[in-house]
Amino acid sequence: MPELPEVETLRRALAQELEGCTLTALKIYEPRLLQNASEQELQRALVGRRLRAVRRRAKCLLFDFGEHTVILHLRMTGWPTLSPIENPRFVFAFAGNKTLYLHDTRRLATLHLVPSARADKLPPLAGLGIEPFQPSYKFEDFVTLLQTDQEIKKLLLDQRKIAGIGNIYACEALFASKIHPQRPARTLARSEARRLFVQIEEILSRAIAEQGTSVRTYRVLTGESGNFQNFLRVYDREGEPCLRCRTPIVRITQGGRGTYLCPKCQA
Repeated sequence: MPELPEVETLRRALAQELEGCTLTALKIYEPRLLQNASEQELQRALVGRRLRAVRRRAKCLLFDFGEHTVILHLRMTGWPTLSPIENPRFVFAFAGNKTLYLHDTRRLATLHLVPSARADKLPPLAGLGIEPFQPSYKFEDFVTLLQTDQEIKKLLLDQRKIAGIGNIYACEALFASKIHPQRPARTLARSEARRLFVQIEEILSRAIAEQGTSVRTYRVLTGESGNFQNFLRVYDREGEPCLRCRTPIVRITQGGRGTYLCPKCQA
């Protein structure tokens, strides 16, 4: 699933290519994509409107057309591209001979049409937690979130608490912070909490600089792979030696998802 760095990478590329362009036509080929509006309602609201900005909130792309905003959640395999593809889930045609296609193998992506002025207060953005790189991401608020017996890895994945982090970067941030993923959040010392708070932004920043992590389906707008998979220290490295201590990396299951860790460094 694309996480914050991957979605931010796509946002920057889409903004460069499409901001200021007028939408001339759209076609929806996957009815399940639409969550709260019909294809006809989308056409009435958006066709003929200029795309003012492409923004991001957590793992969602926001296409601001002025009065209305389209919120696209890529889910597991969603991938927007400007290159023609077979069986697109939608096609948005813009003036200037630019066309946006959505590829989505598992057909889980979702699209909402919302009033721009209320976008943050409506699904799927309503209820999202604090977010790295945003003013809401403050250490004392982070510490407050830790006052629970919830396992720290599960807390990091809870979008209602901290938005944008997924499995890859939770594993990497916990390894960098030398914290076991199964520790109850409230057991973290203040110094450990500070280290984790800082590492989350540092790792996400490095991943953005490398245009994200391609371990399965994620691709940048042009179809190329990201590069941060070459810098992963624990994720998807089961059985390989820890880059710190040479102990083999292990994989455990938390909430039905794989967690990678060093049993020595994160004891």
